[in-house]
Amino acid sequence: MFTTQSRFRRLPLTVIVIAALAFAATACAAKTSGPPSSVTAVSPRQSGAFRGEQLSTPVTINAATQSAVFQESSGGTTSLSQLQSAGLMLVYFGYTSCPDICPTTMADLGQALRKLPAKIQHETQVVFVTSDPARDTAPVMQAWLEHFDDGVARPFVGLTATLTQIDTVASSLGIPLQPPVTEPDGSISVEHGAQTLAFVNDKADLMWLADTSVSDYAHDITKLSTKLTK
Repeated sequence: MFTTQSRFRRLPLTVIVIAALAFAATACAAKTSGPPSSVTAVSPRQSGAFRGEQLSTPVTINAATQSAVFQESSGGTTSLSQLQSAGLMLVYFGYTSCPDICPTTMADLGQALRKLPAKIQHETQVVFVTSDPARDTAPVMQAWLEHFDDGVARPFVGLTATLTQIDTVASSLGIPLQPPVTEPDGSISVEHGAQTLAFVNDKADLMWLADTSVSDYAHDITKLSTKLTK
């Protein structure tokens, strides 16, 4: 059985400038910082505003990405366009054997949603897109996600496809991915962006980084729910 490399270390957030201040995502099970993501300027934090990172230029889902067909963890096929119909769509790229950031993010999102009213839970779809499709089959993702969405009104959805398709979709959303690497000891490491994008009405102007607290997720999801087109 493949396992993630044991010498995991959390990478610091890197700030770079391309026409504005922007974030390069952290990575999970990474040996080096890797290339920066496609970056988006971040608005200054305002009192009483969202606690995540507000994006000056919203991330939009282009037509090709909206219609890209994925295998769903619970069986069948779906697309981001279909999953957005729930209302609020929270998209995260990662892999099930990640030793730290991925399970922590899913657990925190689940805990945050359980704190919220059932109506908001029904309107919120958490989407986990694997960055390691060779090992993250639909049944593997389904069993893994069930550890985190217990008691949540709308189950989390895992998506898989070819690595080429996943990389294309991630790139279109500004999420950095690197192909899985087999280490000399036989373990697998996968570098990927660790931000969660919050899509409302087909665009995301808010993202959360890996150190976001449960209370901050709950606060922001509640505020985002008021922006849904009824």
